[in-house]
Amino acid sequence: MTNQWSVVLFLLLNISLQTSLNIIKTRSGTLRPAPCATICAGETGPNPAFKEYFDGKVKFLILDRIDTSDCAFVETPIVTVYLEGDVTRIAQWTHAANGVTKNGFRVYITSNTGDTKTFPDWNLNVMWSAFGYNC
Repeated sequence: MTNQWSVVLFLLLNISLQTSLNIIKTRSGTLRPAPCATICAGETGPNPAFKEYFDGKVKFLILDRIDTSDCAFVETPIVTVYLEGDVTRIAQWTHAANGVTKNGFRVYITSNTGDTKTFPDWNLNVMWSAFGYNC
């Protein structure tokens, strides 16, 4: 088991052993009853279908849509994105969830070195977790 998955598993087990999940702030500013708070997580698997872009200054990769509709969120959740793969190369990248809605989000990965040519060889896997409400 990789270190990233060990941490994610530890957090999920820790949260599942608690009596409730408390969300203290949301994008909308609306808090709902604690029993409605939920966590949903997933991963793309190795080498998802990234699109490569260059905006004239920076090269970046976009994973067009991660579908979270099965999570049944009733409003936009809080999303965290993790990268797994060839860590010597991933360390040179910045990544973020973008365009988050209750049904999904995009992942942007920006190269700090300007090089995206070899990314298919990195066994890149995007892992994500979303915290929100389902009622």
